[in-house]
Amino acid sequence: MTVALPEIRRSAALGWQLFHAGNLAAADEVVRPWLTHSGNDELVPLIGAIRLQQKRFAEAAAMFARARALHPTQARFALLHGMALAGMNQFDPAIAAFQSAIKQDPKLADAYLSLATAQRKLGQAPAAQNTYRKLLRQHPDHVDGYIGLASALAEAGQSADAEAPLRRALQCTRDPKVQAAIHNNLAILLSSQNKHAAALEALERTQALAPNLPKLDERRIDRLYQLGRYEECLQIYRTLLDRNPTDTTLHKAYNSLLYRLGRMDEFLASYDRAPQTRDLLFAKARFLSLLKRSDEVEAIFNTLLSRDPLDSAALCGRADNLMALGRHQEALALFESVIGRAGANPGVFSAAASAALLTGDPQRAEHLCQSGLALAPLDQTCLAILGTAWRLQSDERDETLNGYDRFVRVFDLGPPDGFSSMESFNVELGAYLAQLHPKTDAYLDQSLYGGTQTEGMLFGAGHALVEKIRGPIEAAISSFIAELGGGEDHPFLARRAANFRYAGAWSCLMRDQGFHTNHLHPEGWISSCYYVTVPAETEDPQTRNGWIKFGEPSLDLPLKNPIRRAVQPVPGRLVLFPSYMWHGTIALRAASPRTTIAFDAVPI
Repeated sequence: MTVALPEIRRSAALGWQLFHAGNLAAADEVVRPWLTHSGNDELVPLIGAIRLQQKRFAEAAAMFARARALHPTQARFALLHGMALAGMNQFDPAIAAFQSAIKQDPKLADAYLSLATAQRKLGQAPAAQNTYRKLLRQHPDHVDGYIGLASALAEAGQSADAEAPLRRALQCTRDPKVQAAIHNNLAILLSSQNKHAAALEALERTQALAPNLPKLDERRIDRLYQLGRYEECLQIYRTLLDRNPTDTTLHKAYNSLLYRLGRMDEFLASYDRAPQTRDLLFAKARFLSLLKRSDEVEAIFNTLLSRDPLDSAALCGRADNLMALGRHQEALALFESVIGRAGANPGVFSAAASAALLTGDPQRAEHLCQSGLALAPLDQTCLAILGTAWRLQSDERDETLNGYDRFVRVFDLGPPDGFSSMESFNVELGAYLAQLHPKTDAYLDQSLYGGTQTEGMLFGAGHALVEKIRGPIEAAISSFIAELGGGEDHPFLARRAANFRYAGAWSCLMRDQGFHTNHLHPEGWISSCYYVTVPAETEDPQTRNGWIKFGEPSLDLPLKNPIRRAVQPVPGRLVLFPSYMWHGTIALRAASPRTTIAFDAVPI
């Protein structure tokens, strides 16, 4: 061992040189001959550093535990030991190691940063904030400390408090890349608080500093849209499409906005200027089918099928169009030709089942839905059509599945904290929501006609009044779930879980003559409608003006009493129901708008 020590030290010096040069492979080769040598203590930190960089965390942790035993006062080894433990998701012992490093060297900035990161991983937001603040007391100009503190505050829902640390970080750096990252974070933070003008300014500064950062233009469009600066949105879309003429997402967003602005002279023209790729032809056909321009849709699918007669998606698209033309038997035959192939998805089965219902064959529709559900037992569309098929056969299983009385639940909520009455709260909430709604028409592919729908996720987006009603809403959902009872063989009850999350949340504003077409929510489990503002004209139980209706399918079928249940809208009323249940709105005829909040909850 004594003879080998000088050679080990030479290897250590060379290994560190290669390590710091970024040549891990060469550094590894240098230490490899000494791994089993009993006197390799001098190489232990280097081996640990190499293993840490190689993400071989268990080996790195063993090396740094040994290094700490050999050098108990070295804060750096405690820090690296903690980093290796964190790499294995062993955050509790990692935190202890980081705290030891800080105790040994209170100015070791990386130890504070690593400790705060581990605390955040464990959901210890207040502790992480405290750690960042301790770091900043030691290093008042530490940029990463301010950025980390802002992130920890934002994670805890303290978005307003998170802005100041980011602005302080900007004062502490002149690095353009770092400044761009900070402005980008500011834009995210400001957007979450609905400070759209300030968020747009932050995005523009980000773009000036880092013009190649992905998706900045799309995010600028989002802010401009919220500010009602639609012409600028269109111009950015045009620029992006010039650069990326085959981007289907851009074409869809651009043409959707043109439609909502009533710019029909320009609507869909971008598709004609672009290369006629399969994806773009499908996207254009989707718009045309929503507009019921069936001849043009037929021409597109004929083109696609001339390129590939076995294109399953094109065959299904043509079949959908045949249904729109009333040629249901031909549509069913096409769908069934696709079903006969391997890999058919549940959507083809539900579409074929719809065609079967329209041909007057509910038994065939039932079989097709059951086949689709064998592939995806929770497919909401197959469930909706299955219930309709049973109903057309006077089969009581429709009632068992949909439970129009049992599963449609009505809750009249009380005022949230800080409000003496539901009326005063909803007046204030309605006025606030009205400001969030765009000044455009509704989306072409949404169920709402004669109104508008807010963009993005409404819950958790910094809307204080919305968050006030969220608590009572969640209490009602929990009560609903608790009262459901079990039922492993029932597709709604089998998903029962105490905890849930939101797959989406939005507000709808319906004007005079507005309505929701009959539809379902394919991504949900429990769907909803919370009434914020409701015109007085909806009170008549004879006309049921503006009432939500259940059971009437989107298909034109010979049902004697298509509406199985209708619920009167009342301010403060929450209606919950299974997401697969057909629902829509009896047309609203009123001088003032009806405003709602809706969401889809899914179990976790």
